[in-house]
Amino acid sequence: MNNKELEEKTVQLESSLVKDREQWNKKIHEVIQMLKTMAELPEAQILMLSYRQMIVDGISGMQGSIYKKNISYDSYYKIKFREYSLDYDMKLTGGEKERMIKADLGIVKRQISLLESHLEYYRECIKTLDNMGFAIQRRITVNNDL
Repeated sequence: MNNKELEEKTVQLESSLVKDREQWNKKIHEVIQMLKTMAELPEAQILMLSYRQMIVDGISGMQGSIYKKNISYDSYYKIKFREYSLDYDMKLTGGEKERMIKADLGIVKRQISLLESHLEYYRECIKTLDNMGFAIQRRITVNNDL
């Protein structure tokens, strides 16, 4: 795969992850709004648990994608190392080879970084949803005490 194709895939990946974040932000904000009224708490609780499970599934898929990208990176690294060691016109030092390879594989590293960032976003969403679950329980307890 050439750099132009990798760059296009990176742009598509970034766009897809931005859309996914926007969708999850919207869903989570809707559940937060439902916490304002007691009548909507049961539905909010169901949505919160459902969304949490969906995000757990997303985390699993994201971890698989990161694993595959890291394997690709290692494979490309090996190819580039061999290329700079045997096929390059000039003899390069180890440090020069390393810099050249890192420059060549920067796009793949960027993809991995985007996926890792999104994985962290998913983990933060789970924390938010877990906190909502505790808030719902407290709200029900307080309401029952009144």
